[in-house]
Amino acid sequence: MTSAPPGPRPIKPKGDIRLLFVADISSHAREPFTSDPATPDQIERLVDHFALSGADALGQEVFGQGWVTYFRSDTYEFDQRPQHRRWIPLLDQGINPIEIICERAHERGMKFIAGARFGDDHGAPTQGAQWMFDHPEFILKDVPPGPLANPGNAMDFSFKEVRDFHFGAVEEIARRFDVDGIEITFRSDNHFPYPRSISRERQHLMTELFQGIRDMLDDEGRNKGRKLLLGVRVPETIEECHDCGLDIPTWITTGILDYVSPANTMYANHNAQWEEFSSLTKGTSCLLLPGVMPFCSASDARSDTVPWALQPNTGESGTTDHMAFQSRVYLRPMAANNYRALANNMYGAGADGVSSFNYQEQYTGNLMGDFPGSLGLLKELRDPDAIRASHRTYLFRSMMGGTDYHGGPGMASTGAIKDDKIVLSRDNPADKQEYRLRLCEQWDEIGYAYAALRAQNLRPGDDVALDLNGVAVPDATVRRMWHENGRSTNIGRPLPAYSTVIFDLNPDAMIDGDNTLGVTLTNQEEGASGDILIDDFDVTVMP
Repeated sequence: MTSAPPGPRPIKPKGDIRLLFVADISSHAREPFTSDPATPDQIERLVDHFALSGADALGQEVFGQGWVTYFRSDTYEFDQRPQHRRWIPLLDQGINPIEIICERAHERGMKFIAGARFGDDHGAPTQGAQWMFDHPEFILKDVPPGPLANPGNAMDFSFKEVRDFHFGAVEEIARRFDVDGIEITFRSDNHFPYPRSISRERQHLMTELFQGIRDMLDDEGRNKGRKLLLGVRVPETIEECHDCGLDIPTWITTGILDYVSPANTMYANHNAQWEEFSSLTKGTSCLLLPGVMPFCSASDARSDTVPWALQPNTGESGTTDHMAFQSRVYLRPMAANNYRALANNMYGAGADGVSSFNYQEQYTGNLMGDFPGSLGLLKELRDPDAIRASHRTYLFRSMMGGTDYHGGPGMASTGAIKDDKIVLSRDNPADKQEYRLRLCEQWDEIGYAYAALRAQNLRPGDDVALDLNGVAVPDATVRRMWHENGRSTNIGRPLPAYSTVIFDLNPDAMIDGDNTLGVTLTNQEEGASGDILIDDFDVTVMP
């Protein structure tokens, strides 16, 4: 079943935020971005660099794991991680870095959104504010399976005390500083005891908390003479949101939210169906700003797919071992044509803009040195017309394929399976397998379009038949290459022996929205064995 995306043509987003750039809570608290100790001019320069992205709004995360950072509080403990020690000399002088960031953002014409992480179980189980460990009764005991669901520093929002603790931090930030809004990031997905049916039963508790935050921001906005925004960063689908205790439809339709940024917080998804959110935001003042990240899958992001929490080191953030891991080897992040494709699908499904998150992975590790230059990749994402005027390459990947650290093969931290792929069985060669390709394109405007798939174990003597939306792809338009030695990391994710299959797309057969690629194994190489795996597709569209 295919569906056309909603939204007008030409695309007409609403609101005044096309690009929100969110700065990570810790990644810029280290060389070469700031020295130790840091200076005010370094912080201003960092904001100046962020402005080069063309962002309409700058988000800086300032609260996570029960800690505040970039300012001191009489109520909340300052972040104890070593990298944040660089702010202490400024704090001792009565200078709060958050105020420097906020003022400079305004000078550069950007709104300033202060970010707060709720339920952040980042890092080692013993990491986080002392308040959490003084109240072990509030720590989640029942967590999902998998080594990354660390019990020990994730709080149970079933308790009013936990909700009040987080509300208090947000209230202090909103009332003390000249912020234009607050973003709540649900980076981790465990807020209530496992199983996830409990999260669904307790969604009303989060809704009450967010209604309180909305009311507080409205009150403070009246004092400041302007509306203060409330945004959230949530999982990629409505179902996942509900499974994590987040009743996003209610938050949108009742006016609690000013913007919503759905996405996996680590990996971008070119195949996401954002219209389930845009159908809710349409006709409201709530903006839809889906998340943009530098990589599309866990296995594409790094030369190994093991997150730092599972590395053979102390596991303590900020230690020498962890800092060494920060220089880990990334593979190839998205290029400009990939970002354009990602954003084009977002606008085509009714988004009002885009929001970057964990974008530091575009320019850290072995990619260090591409800052601030790589921020320029984001600038044209503000303009859907400019995007459509340039060539774009969609990347369709198995986001969590090859991993099992969230409790099962291909499973994300929300419990959803993110493992899109085609498997051709040599035992049942005539069985056609299908793959959904989201392409929000006006095909009568396209000059040329083609696809490239990489099929592991598709051998030279194997033959396949391809169709798009039930229309056969002519053999004359298909090109193939056999890579006997596989693919090395200097090109991308390592692959065993595979074939690249390139074929033209017939615009008359294509749909503005979801398309279906069919693949059938029609002939097998003599003596060949093992399944054929296809989980790596590119589609390039040229105006």
